[in-house]
Amino acid sequence: MKYLRVISTLLAAGLVLSSCAASRYARGVDEADVRALNDVYAGSVKLVPHPSGERYLKERRMTVYLPPSYYAEPERRYPVMYLLHGARGNEVTWIERGDALRTLDSLVAAKAASEFILVLPNVNNYYSDRDYRGGRALPAVRAFFTVDGEAEVNFMQDVVATVDREFRTDARKEARAIAGMSSGGLQTLYLAANYPDSFDYVGLFSAYSHDTLWGELHPEFYGRIGRKLKKQFADPPAYYGLMIGDTDFFYPLNLIMDSYMSRKGYEHEFIVRPGGHEWYNWRAFLVHFYGKVFSE
Repeated sequence: MKYLRVISTLLAAGLVLSSCAASRYARGVDEADVRALNDVYAGSVKLVPHPSGERYLKERRMTVYLPPSYYAEPERRYPVMYLLHGARGNEVTWIERGDALRTLDSLVAAKAASEFILVLPNVNNYYSDRDYRGGRALPAVRAFFTVDGEAEVNFMQDVVATVDREFRTDARKEARAIAGMSSGGLQTLYLAANYPDSFDYVGLFSAYSHDTLWGELHPEFYGRIGRKLKKQFADPPAYYGLMIGDTDFFYPLNLIMDSYMSRKGYEHEFIVRPGGHEWYNWRAFLVHFYGKVFSE
């Protein structure tokens, strides 16, 4: 298993260079550009700073999208979906490359999805405040090899707690969803498994669904996934989706995970689409997931 882990890690690192394309915000997120998005979409777009519990970083920012009814219905509380980027991404990549906000507006208008708060956090691992530089996107190999748990172990206290404090959220498990693509799918897998009482809807889009070499820096987070899944599915999520392209270089790992979950009797949906590790698949996976969250 150790050799499989090494081989799959090296293969992924090489191939990920051609995917998860960097956005025009590679040097950091421009606040004025984010404010301008309010003239484009039906809801309200905010760039929200939040404290960081990490050793070398004092503060991060995330993009938060509030539904059109948020200010018109001041007594209403909203479910929340957390959507994680992949390598070479940051807190605006899903807007720019994945069309996440326009898609959500269209589905809500067509009554094909419910209203909720959408949170796009920056889950890169940075070395310092200087390295952070306004949430810049990282080079692909560095981003992939620094998914070491430093941002992840602080996710609940830094990101989720800030959202619950700053906005009118419904903080119950059944009102929280989390999804991510590529390395963000790996982070989603472990966040949902480490906090089984926190997320009722889980979406893994082309996820690197295997234990990691670099995650050994935080073995309490990136470790014992079998035991954690067992606990998570003792009170199973309302929806758990595993989605992959049939020529994606993570396809074999996703087949292994699907087989494992099926053997264990863990209820989940396994979706395979034509194509590879590309945005046309991630956009399609997101549309499907939007239609599933908070639907019951």
